[in-house]
Amino acid sequence: MRSTDRKKKKKRTKRIILSILSFSILGIGIYLAYAFLSANHFFNSIQGEPIPSDDANEQVIIENKEPFSILLLGVDERPGDIGRADTIMVATINPTSEDIKLVSIPRDTLVELPDSQEVDKINATYAYGGVPYIIETVEKYLEIPIQYYAQINFQGMVDLVDTIGGIDVDSPLEFTVQDSTEKADAIHIEKGKQHLNGEEALGYARMRKQDPRGDWGRQERQRQVIESIVDETISISSLANFNNIFNAIAPNLKTNLTGREIWILGTNYAPAARNIDSLTLDGEADYVYFSTYGQEVYVWVPYEETIEEIQQVLQEHLEMDSTNQNLPLEENTSSENNGGIE
Repeated sequence: MRSTDRKKKKKRTKRIILSILSFSILGIGIYLAYAFLSANHFFNSIQGEPIPSDDANEQVIIENKEPFSILLLGVDERPGDIGRADTIMVATINPTSEDIKLVSIPRDTLVELPDSQEVDKINATYAYGGVPYIIETVEKYLEIPIQYYAQINFQGMVDLVDTIGGIDVDSPLEFTVQDSTEKADAIHIEKGKQHLNGEEALGYARMRKQDPRGDWGRQERQRQVIESIVDETISISSLANFNNIFNAIAPNLKTNLTGREIWILGTNYAPAARNIDSLTLDGEADYVYFSTYGQEVYVWVPYEETIEEIQQVLQEHLEMDSTNQNLPLEENTSSENNGGIE
């Protein structure tokens, strides 16, 4: 796709691409692990900044085949501006139950800032302190530790789908939608099973207004796209194709996962990628006045009971003890809180 075409993408398109690309990268990292020895340049090129850790054992969680969490960020960065996180997703992966819990935190979610009683939209925390600060915010909000992160931009989504030869979906309805250059009705989606190229996959995932289920319908279609990308990647056997995928991903990904850790993901955690349970932060919209913005702005306020339920689900999935949130259940023999998230 030409760079001139990419510049024409709007914010809404970016958010859809970022959501899909974020979790697709995790699945691709798992199933491309066996090509590790021939992809040193790729792994070196995607290394992002490390994140502070209070737990010295966090570095070996993957090697010990323990449950772990990863923050998936889609960031809209502009020249001269650190940017804001348009997509914020948390995945917990458990190799014993062989499944993944995935929660998407809406970018407008109202949260209390770390070490403060002030509130703001969660996407603004990236601008305030980059990856470390947004991780600290998410840890406080969900009451779980975050060991790893992957930071993605939207540029490679269309190219990625084209590189793997397209994806298969089963559309619940027929519709037409604009393409990535905003050309109206450029993409036609039939009802039922079909094979989509990159532009068609983007259109399939981004459409909302014609779906009677609104955002819920769009989320389901996005899940289809994510799972289909993973399925197509699993079927790839040519190293040349792997290298093409690496080239599509590398400019758009930063992570603190090392090449060795991605390799271990491929051997210890691969079955979990086939079982994804999506959790929803139900809530209601509101408008809140922020002195920093000088006006009332739109925010999303999840229900307190929903937050507590998701916290519990994630903690149990990570095998955390309520008295020590950084250690698996079998390792916690003390009633003290040894560095857990308060």
